[in-house]
Amino acid sequence: MKDIYSQKEFMGRLEAERSLADRGNHEFSIIIFNLKKAMHHKDFFSSLGRAFKKSLRKTDEVGWFDENHIGVILPETSAAGATRPADDVCSQVFPNKQKPAYSVFTYPVNWFKDELTADQQSNREAMLSPCRTPKQVGSVGLTKKIQQLTHNGIPLWKKIMDMVCALAGLILISPLLFLIALYIKLVSPGPIFFKQERVGYMGQRFTCLKFRTMFVDAQPTVHQQHLHELVKKDRPLAKLDDCDLRIIPLGRFMRKTGIDELPQLINVIRGEMSLVGPRPCIPYEAKQFLTWQCKRFETLPGLTGLWQVNGKNRTTFNEMMRYDVSYVKKRSAWLDFQILFKTPAAIIAQFTDESPKIKDIEFIS
Repeated sequence: MKDIYSQKEFMGRLEAERSLADRGNHEFSIIIFNLKKAMHHKDFFSSLGRAFKKSLRKTDEVGWFDENHIGVILPETSAAGATRPADDVCSQVFPNKQKPAYSVFTYPVNWFKDELTADQQSNREAMLSPCRTPKQVGSVGLTKKIQQLTHNGIPLWKKIMDMVCALAGLILISPLLFLIALYIKLVSPGPIFFKQERVGYMGQRFTCLKFRTMFVDAQPTVHQQHLHELVKKDRPLAKLDDCDLRIIPLGRFMRKTGIDELPQLINVIRGEMSLVGPRPCIPYEAKQFLTWQCKRFETLPGLTGLWQVNGKNRTTFNEMMRYDVSYVKKRSAWLDFQILFKTPAAIIAQFTDESPKIKDIEFIS
């Protein structure tokens, strides 16, 4: 049988492969075979060893995931590429019998690839890549264990800091929030808040809150075209505000100073956002992300972040992504405090800065 690691050794190899993937910006997959009902069959492990030897590459690593599951690490392999050897192994070990269930997990995850089915899209937060049938999707416990091994989760210190600071902030600025809400109702008929679906932690969707700074029924097509052009040509992330007729009076001021984003403190209290993290992106924006860029979803989106205090509108899309991924890798309480401390100065700089003019940007037809 192909060399098989103990559970402890396999977890070590999994951690090492994750580090390699992070440094090299590539993906890898893990196949988890459920052997609970099969391992007691006569000559089972001999057959499994021959199947592994025939179907797996020399670079693939096999080990015990737990007492009922054997895992296979496939370096630089997509989810689709991992299902083929999994099927091959099952067909050789059980050619005329019911095949054991298996699950395929891919790291880092791109939840927005076109080949994902509607069912897989709806379950993207489980980090499951294409499996052969819905019955073969890993159990909740198995999924959580994989998540713990391949992702660091949200630290307790971050959860506590977010909750305490967000609650205190809402109480302190409640008079200001009331005045802003009253002003919006006076200058523009319609709702006070602008609600928009955004992509958050682990690819989960949530409703992001902002003060409404545009007239009701403003079409989003212009913004989508603008964003597409910025990403395509990797130009500085200049906003449309200076020439956007959709914005209400004083709306530009609120957007430049970040006042319109104050209601997101509610998102922080709900656990959907953090004080510090990558900005929450829109689903159609996320669909353009490369696999390595999706690593930004391994932490909560934030009110402010490493990108926001390092130039923001003067940086390109790719530079923003590198800041976001860098934050995920280096995240710490000290880094969060540094970013929060620098945020007021960054807002002032953004308000006074002469960012690139929109007229210099060519829109797609």
